[in-house]
Amino acid sequence: MKLKIILLVAAVYMALIGIGHLLAPVAMSAGVIPADASAGIAAFLRHYSALFLAIAVMNWMARNAEPSPARSAIVTANIIVFALGATLDVLAVLSGAGPAGLVPASINLLIALAFLWAARAKVS
Repeated sequence: MKLKIILLVAAVYMALIGIGHLLAPVAMSAGVIPADASAGIAAFLRHYSALFLAIAVMNWMARNAEPSPARSAIVTANIIVFALGATLDVLAVLSGAGPAGLVPASINLLIALAFLWAARAKVS
């Protein structure tokens, strides 16, 4: 699989997650936050949409980049983001958040592995 495709998939996924956190932050918390959470908690959760959308834009803009130290840094950052996301999702499930968290955990793990494969294979 080409790095361009991995960056594109990651960009679209992060954009969807970012838009979801912006429009429905409590629902996006997959049962971690109670449905009757305060407006303050919902507003706080919306802040995460900025991070997701920023990573989406970064990946979108990097999808056609030539090999460079900057592109390598973007790939490394994605490995960290998605691997840590998968780990935190699994920890949330293990701490009682509910099995719904295994869906994003699986997606995050697959994307992290794709970026790791691209980094090791030095895919163009």
